[in-house]
Amino acid sequence: MNPSALRLTVYDTSAARSAEFRGDNATYFVYAPDGLVAIRDADGDSAIAPDEGRFVSGQFAVTRSKAWVFELAPVNQAPSLADGTDIVLSHPLDPAFEGPAILRADRVASDPGSRTPRHGHRGAGIRRLLRGAIRAAIGERVERFDAGRAWFESGSEWVIGENISGGENVFVRVMLLPADLAGGLSSFVPAAPEEAKAPRAINYRLFGEITLDR
Repeated sequence: MNPSALRLTVYDTSAARSAEFRGDNATYFVYAPDGLVAIRDADGDSAIAPDEGRFVSGQFAVTRSKAWVFELAPVNQAPSLADGTDIVLSHPLDPAFEGPAILRADRVASDPGSRTPRHGHRGAGIRRLLRGAIRAAIGERVERFDAGRAWFESGSEWVIGENISGGENVFVRVMLLPADLAGGLSSFVPAAPEEAKAPRAINYRLFGEITLDR
């Protein structure tokens, strides 16, 4: 898979019907936002626990479960429009780095009233808010994200995110990153030296990483 010609898409699946994903030239991360997620693949039936996720390879189906499915695929390959799926967001990726890449999935939680330093990341990706509310300055725009919203960050635009929910914010993030960050090393890039020293008040959990074939 060529990291210079990719798209990242996030889907919802339905508890009312099964959703099949072909797996051709694609890499998937499946997250369980609310209850168990049942998976059927070449190895048989399995389940993902609530608020957990894992990478899935090859052809598989989410069987009558509510899941968030992130798909990394060639940009010229059409997103899945199978029964039981709904596209939430799809965006092309244009990596600003050379060399090997990893796809990382993680979970980020922030305390009430917390505000991130002005920062970027060493790669692009999609975030989706599980609970809470965020006011985010991304480049030259400012947006509010409520639970269920997904958004794209290029990594090269400076970002400031503020928890405006009055409670804990939690989002799930899938990013394409340089392989030298493998093992959960931070992708955070402060906009200025003083930003690097600012408190971040976040709790971070790594779901996993997968190395991409070149």
